[in-house]
This record gives sequence, structure tokens and C-alpha cells, in this order.
Amino acid sequence: MAALTRERILACAVAMADRDGLDAVTLRRIAGELGVHVTSLYNHVPTRDAITDGIVDSLLDQAHLPTTPVEWEEWVRTFFEGMGAMATQHPGAFAALSRRPVQGAHAAASFEVALAAFGKAGLSPVDSYNAVKATALTALMVGLEMSAAARGEMLETAIEDLPEESFPQFHALEGHDATAAWSFTLETLVAGLRVQISERTAD
Repeated sequence: MAALTRERILACAVAMADRDGLDAVTLRRIAGELGVHVTSLYNHVPTRDAITDGIVDSLLDQAHLPTTPVEWEEWVRTFFEGMGAMATQHPGAFAALSRRPVQGAHAAASFEVALAAFGKAGLSPVDSYNAVKATALTALMVGLEMSAAARGEMLETAIEDLPEESFPQFHALEGHDATAAWSFTLETLVAGLRVQISERTAD
């Protein structure tokens, strides 16, 4: 039997979340899948929150986010791309990113790079944080919709149930590509950040 390691435990947790949903991931179920007693996990992941933190850490690592200096726009676009890839590849585990804040030096490394990038662009530390937070929140919401789509659960308004005479604008959307909103959202965010940076560095 392979040695019990944190990496092996988290790989099992990610696979279980993708298969059965994040809420199905428990220490007892992980122990059962790995064929060990639940107490054997405690030295590596002592709590359910530690499992969730580990899933977040694992997904951020797989997203290949920048950890060396980049310009702010490159970071934003790379972050969106990485989150989108994780949402598609791990549609169940991705929900962990909405459950727990980033914990630990490894997971926080790319966010430190982002804060520096926005600071280099002229934003204050607080505004740099706000820019990173806005990016993370937007990418997370897009990612959650992408993960739902990857599970075959794309959430859309049932336009056909709305009377056309009262909702002509909705009916004009019939047949549109719902996923186009994802790239539109990214471009809107980038454009908005450009304006914020320009206004705050004008003086």
C-alpha cells in the first residue's frame, strides 16, 4: 500500500468532490476510500476545514498562476484563465474556492504578486487589494457557472416560459451562446480596472 501522505489524501478528496460533490467529502469517507482508519488522517489533515484548505491549495497550484513579477493585466487574464481551467477540470472540487479564504504561503504567493503588480501601476495598498479582490470575486462567479456547465447543469432563464409580448428583449436572446458572457465579463473587468488605475494615478 502506498504511504499515507497529505498529497495522497488531498488527491482523494479532489477526486471525491469531482465525483460526488464537495459536501460529500468527509474525513471518514476519505479514510474509507484509502483503506485506513480515520485517525490516520489527523497528522496530515486534522479537520474538515483543513481538507477544504488543502483542496483550494491543490487547485491553485494546478492553475499555474503567476508567482513571479508580471504586469497587472497579465495577472488578471492569467488568473481568469487558470480559474476557468480548474472549473472545467474539477467541476465538483472547484466549489471549495467559495467556501474558504486562501490560507498559507503557498496558496497566497500569486496574490502577493498581484498586489505588487497593482502597486507598481500606481494603486495604494488598499486599492491594490480591492483590485485583486474584485478580480477574484468575478473569476470565482464565472468559474462557478463554468463548473456547473461542465457538470451539465448550465443555469439559464427559461425564456420559452416568458410571454413574448411582455419580454421581447429576452426572446431576442433565444439561441445565443450563453458562454460568451464569460469573456465579456473578463474584458469588462479589465476595462474597469484600467479606468480605476487611470483615475487614481492622475494626480
